[in-house]
Amino acid sequence: MIQFSKFAFLFCLCVALPAWGNPPATPTATPAPSPAAKARPFPFQSVLLSVDKGARTFRMGKKVIHQVHVLAETKLLKSDGTAAPFEALQPGVEIRGSVRKRSDADYDAVSVKIGPKPQKQ
Repeated sequence: MIQFSKFAFLFCLCVALPAWGNPPATPTATPAPSPAAKARPFPFQSVLLSVDKGARTFRMGKKVIHQVHVLAETKLLKSDGTAAPFEALQPGVEIRGSVRKRSDADYDAVSVKIGPKPQKQ
């Protein structure tokens, strides 16, 4: 029994000793994500709270308010699928589509459909 305890102690000492003397490895700097590696888009459905035509942004939400930037490549569509101008975005209108996360509370719009979702028949 005593022999086994000495063996176990020496084994643990041999395993732990090399790691004990070495300082922890410093993390290497991770490369910044390239602009092409954007966040994945995810769907949303909400009601417009306000629209800023000068900045081409709108605010939406119920409990948490999010600001969404409308970019040049953003697809703005009416509920019937036809193209819509930015001026079609008005407070109180139902919208749905997909956005990409930009920062904590800001998003970039990928696509926006203006108007209520058509009812299935």
